[in-house]
Amino acid sequence: MNLTLRLLAITLISTLALSSCVSKKKFDQLMDEKNSLASSLSESQEKVKMLEEKVTSLEAEMEAEKNRLNGEIAGIKADLDATKKQLSDAKAALAAKENEIAEIKKTVKDAFGVSGDVAVQEVNGDMYVTLSEAVHYRSGSARLNRSARKAVDDLAELMKNNPNMHLLIEGHTDSDKFPADTGMDNWQLSVNRAMAVVKRLIRKGVEPARLTVAGRADTDPVAPNDSREGKAENRRTMAKPSPKTGKIFKIGN
Repeated sequence: MNLTLRLLAITLISTLALSSCVSKKKFDQLMDEKNSLASSLSESQEKVKMLEEKVTSLEAEMEAEKNRLNGEIAGIKADLDATKKQLSDAKAALAAKENEIAEIKKTVKDAFGVSGDVAVQEVNGDMYVTLSEAVHYRSGSARLNRSARKAVDDLAELMKNNPNMHLLIEGHTDSDKFPADTGMDNWQLSVNRAMAVVKRLIRKGVEPARLTVAGRADTDPVAPNDSREGKAENRRTMAKPSPKTGKIFKIGN
């Protein structure tokens, strides 16, 4: 009996010891899993925090970029509006200039009895009106040909019909130079051309006191002097009314 009890006691103690051993192993395993999960959770939390910070940073950058783009768009719109206004102003200025030119044409026709179309152009800030006949010169010459004499005669009639008209007759040349031994130069030639016009105007009845002579030589070309056509345009005489008249009239080129 005692032996049986002793065996049962030994068995019970063994069973309890084995059970305790198994429970400790399971416990240690669970603790390891818990620690692993805790570490993973911590890493996940850090990653979430990092991603949240990155999202916040990106949102801030996006907002800044949005503001920058909105500002740029606003600037472009402002430039567009300004350009549209400039375009509108330019159109208005062009229309005003066209009206001004049309008014000058009408004034010339009405005041001076010029028939037909009158070509008006602006050169270096001055308004020039081309009459029906142009004054042409041969190279090196101040002689008025038939067409030039007709233009000057027409101008004489205009001046006689408008007694307040005072003119500066201005001669011009091309860039060709005279030989040094001739004693002639483009300054003298330009004055001679202006004088030829003035003398004919006086012969046609214009009062000398209403006329002034000037020569510009080749200092004020209206075309390049690198071609025969350009040089022909520069061999010209200009008639510039005084401030009493208020307009500038081109009588030839």
